[in-house]
Amino acid sequence: MDAFPDYSLREVAQQVGTPCYVYDRGRIEQNYARLVSALLPHPSVGRICYSVKANSNLSVLRLLHNLGAGFDVVSIGELRRVLLAGAAPADVVFAGVGKREDELIAALDAGAGWINVESPQELHALSDLACARGRVQQVALRINPNVDPHTHRHMATGTGTSKFGIEIEQALALVARRNDYPGVAINGIHVHIGSMVNEVAPYEDAARVALDVITRCRELGATITTLNLGGGFGVAYRPDQPEAPIEAIAEAVWPPIRRAGVQVLFEPGRAIVADAGVLLTRVLYTKANGGVNYVVVDAGMNDLIRPALYGAVHGVSLVSRVSEMSEVSRVSVVGPVCESGDVLAEGVLLPVLQRGDLLVIHHAGAYGMSMASNYNTRPRAAEVLLQGDAWRVIRPREAIEALWAPEVECLYQADS
Repeated sequence: MDAFPDYSLREVAQQVGTPCYVYDRGRIEQNYARLVSALLPHPSVGRICYSVKANSNLSVLRLLHNLGAGFDVVSIGELRRVLLAGAAPADVVFAGVGKREDELIAALDAGAGWINVESPQELHALSDLACARGRVQQVALRINPNVDPHTHRHMATGTGTSKFGIEIEQALALVARRNDYPGVAINGIHVHIGSMVNEVAPYEDAARVALDVITRCRELGATITTLNLGGGFGVAYRPDQPEAPIEAIAEAVWPPIRRAGVQVLFEPGRAIVADAGVLLTRVLYTKANGGVNYVVVDAGMNDLIRPALYGAVHGVSLVSRVSEMSEVSRVSVVGPVCESGDVLAEGVLLPVLQRGDLLVIHHAGAYGMSMASNYNTRPRAAEVLLQGDAWRVIRPREAIEALWAPEVECLYQADS
């Protein structure tokens, strides 16, 4: 489980308040280095393009850019974030199943290195927009490989009925008619099977399908230089949960990739930042209803929605205190949001807790703050970056007045 110094967490909580996300710079660097070492046997064969949706804080993006990462973005907002963080446009992959026209234009005008296309209509629209700008945009066709990733159904993106990607025969038909789309150069094939994938076989199957498509595209005369294998590598949120065997996945997919002679892009997000982040929260009250012991804390589902959305399990621990902590009990940690689903952790063993105790929700670096909301008109949490014993705020807590400031400017007046 992620280990953050108690004294640093206490200091952050005292000075910044709670709820608060805390990220460890060293852990992010270690995770990134491991992926590069395992997935890219030589730097010239490909690149890690960090999936921005996992954690889009500008300081995290700047850190990854400085480490050499490219970026996988899925909106105009994420595109602007990575450019603000210093990314070169050529290092950006613009993905997403439903890109608006202004987003396609933004990607074109910025000079995005790749745009992953997910439908024939999108390819047509992108080609027209590129032609109007006198340029040819490099694209990868995202195929639907019909591979079961053995993950939560909301995280599976490569099954046959998924909304993502293009059916293989349809993609090949687009390649055969590529001259009908003069504004694009179909140079890549993209496949992404889902998130929290913890087995080798789904990646091996996806690579096999994608490489077969590349062979067939080349038989049609297309120049395919790049295979984008996506990301989705699972992490161990619980001690008994397996993590993706990154090295074994690389060992399985690289021999056929070498034979195909393509560059490879990987798009991990969770595997880089999940265990590098925690959510700090304080105990407000304890009580029991119907035999269930509840610990009510100041963080809620608006801060961390994964448990409510996916049934995700996060470890919870108490930041040490001086008083005796030998006695433990099984409790449900719940937030203040007015929803029965606002349960952050169910049935966890914790010491007997007191009001004001500081708790740590572990593995919260991915899809925590990036999915946070203002539900119940609650300000979003602060974010802090740890570096050794030092730390700094990298996003201040939202001011409550900021939640309604834009509405005040256009407030409806009943007598007008």
